[in-house]
Amino acid sequence: MDNQQKLALMRTHLPGEEVQDGLLLSLLEDASSLICALTWRKEVPPELGNAQVRLAVIFYNRMGMEGENAHQEGDVRRSVTDLPDALRKEIFAFRRACT
Repeated sequence: MDNQQKLALMRTHLPGEEVQDGLLLSLLEDASSLICALTWRKEVPPELGNAQVRLAVIFYNRMGMEGENAHQEGDVRRSVTDLPDALRKEIFAFRRACT
């Protein structure tokens, strides 16, 4: 999946949002860096293209919450985990042996 396909997929996950391509590409790059760090690879495996998009969408949705694990306004409380377990398991399945 190339970057244009990933951008299109991200836009389907962010309906109604007017987001510049530069920001989305930056989030995709951040997601790529995290996936590479977690898998000890130099590139995101093609099989993790959708996981990269989902991770970039998570990064977008968490913008403004940098450094927070929980946030409360009135009766509304939000808490987040670093990486959802399902996504973590999907990414860790592609880990390389450390050398």
